[in-house]
Amino acid sequence: MRAIRHDRLTQILVGASLALVVAVLFPGAWSRPAVATVVQPRIRVSIEGLVVTPGAHELEFGARVSDLVALAGGFLPGAARTLVALAAPLTDGQVVQVPALTSVAHVPRVSLNSATRAQLEELPGVGPATAQRIVEHRPYSRIDDLLRVPGIGPKKLEQLRPLVAP
Repeated sequence: MRAIRHDRLTQILVGASLALVVAVLFPGAWSRPAVATVVQPRIRVSIEGLVVTPGAHELEFGARVSDLVALAGGFLPGAARTLVALAAPLTDGQVVQVPALTSVAHVPRVSLNSATRAQLEELPGVGPATAQRIVEHRPYSRIDDLLRVPGIGPKKLEQLRPLVAP
């Protein structure tokens, strides 16, 4: 009778040891996996140009340009709404430009993303080669992106800034 108890005790100890080994080696075997929650920080984005409240604004991660325009109070009269990509996602530190419909000289602005080579060649200091390079470097999200184009430096950019829009 004592041998039976001893065998039974050995079986219990071996079973408990195996359970402990499995628990250590495979900790998720008896528990459900926890649901991972990712908390995205808020982003800070600046909007400049023809909006009611230009400046820096804080939005939720994943916000779009349309959310920023709404937060800034909307467009002012004379804003080139069609030149603003309202569905574009925002990133922290980004600057969104809302250009005027016409330039200072009341000439319609030329869109860098949709103008033909001939329209671009009408800009001061832009010849056929530069117009072709502007087309090749599309798309542009802001006017400062023209600095990517070979042959356009800061001086030419400032000359073109009032005449073009992204």
